[in-house]
Amino acid sequence: MKNNSNFIRQRAYIAVLHLLDSILAGGKYPDILLGELFKEEKFSSGEKAIVVEFVYGILRHLGRIDYIIEHASRARICGLHLSIINIIRICTYQAMVTQTSPAGVINNAVALSAQENKFSEFVKRTVEGVIKNKDGVIFPDKDKNAVEYISVYHSHPSWIVEKWLKEFHDAGVVEALCTANNHEPPLTIRANPLKTNRTLLQSSLEQEGYSSSPTVFSPFGLVVDKKEGIFKTDAFANGAFEVQDEGSQLIALLTGAKPGECVVDACAGNGGKSLFLSGLMNNHGTVIAFDPLPGKLGNLRRRAERAGALNIKTEPVDKAQQYIGKADCVFIDAPCSGMGVFRRNPDSKWRLAEKDITELSAKQKEILREYSGLVKPGGRLVYATCTISREENEEVVRGFLEENMDFHMVPASEMNPEIFGRFTTEEGFFKSLPHIHGTDGFFGTVMRRR
Repeated sequence: MKNNSNFIRQRAYIAVLHLLDSILAGGKYPDILLGELFKEEKFSSGEKAIVVEFVYGILRHLGRIDYIIEHASRARICGLHLSIINIIRICTYQAMVTQTSPAGVINNAVALSAQENKFSEFVKRTVEGVIKNKDGVIFPDKDKNAVEYISVYHSHPSWIVEKWLKEFHDAGVVEALCTANNHEPPLTIRANPLKTNRTLLQSSLEQEGYSSSPTVFSPFGLVVDKKEGIFKTDAFANGAFEVQDEGSQLIALLTGAKPGECVVDACAGNGGKSLFLSGLMNNHGTVIAFDPLPGKLGNLRRRAERAGALNIKTEPVDKAQQYIGKADCVFIDAPCSGMGVFRRNPDSKWRLAEKDITELSAKQKEILREYSGLVKPGGRLVYATCTISREENEEVVRGFLEENMDFHMVPASEMNPEIFGRFTTEEGFFKSLPHIHGTDGFFGTVMRRR
């Protein structure tokens, strides 16, 4: 029994290794790979937990892990084959955060590198050095070089740290933000107002063994205490809730969508916000959902059926011109760099490049120009992103308003002072931040057509 247990445990670490190789070399997404893995192969709940914890933990703390490897073992990992580096990363993470004995970590290093004859002894010696010296590693001096310290200790690319220091003008704020980004986010769900309310949902989930607590800011949200099996509950099957971060819920509320309106969701994707808009409208009026990818609109239609959202109409983007001047509200949840959701997608901070920001900003301006014409006189144009990059947020909005004098900005707090007062900046924008609000990072602004 003991040997079988060890064999199963090793399978989990081998899975972690293959996943990291695919994510860091092939640019593939962890959530998709994990879903495919757990469908194809049988893992116990304990093994699944190990795989998920190690993959996301290593991606969150990758910078610090690599620094420890090089300064505790004196090994130079630059230039090594990625699989060798990832074996050492797995064992370093294991030594850093788990209660595994030094012998157990070394045994794992030997087992994972068994097929790497040329490097197996190197891996073993490197991991031994990490175990021996990891607690004595000296990190860059915070006061002398804030960028290097935050980048290494809190595992964010240096160009992102530099960018945030320029925008926030405070190293302490940037360090707090990066620290929050490395925390595991909670499972936050949103009650479907077409089927239930938050109180009833909380009660029904409690009966199914899922305790929860209300979100602080959104009147529709619950933070659920455990994740495993949540999609197998009757509450989910009956369409009573959707998984949606509290910041994302607030952005949908910022639209002020009301029953009887015509609301355009210009970048609907798989439809999480479209479903919420339908609920806020109580199925009265129309939500017109656009997306360039037909597959995503297909997912939206399936989700809408389960949610009982009957007033959503999906359209290809080439049909947008049919709705010029007809929308009470156009909601643009624009494609962006995702800097506000690093805690959920830690791989993205290593994938993102500076040039991406410029390219995305140009795309966002194009989308605003294209869909702003759909807003009728007196209607609302709501622009939102899940990033905290000024080039993609404030600068995009200011540029649009300078070119379109028939729109003027409405302070976010005016949409609902009780909810949005705590998120409204001096300039009137909506902004949620992980280190301040405990939500994902979102930006939003409301513009009204004269």
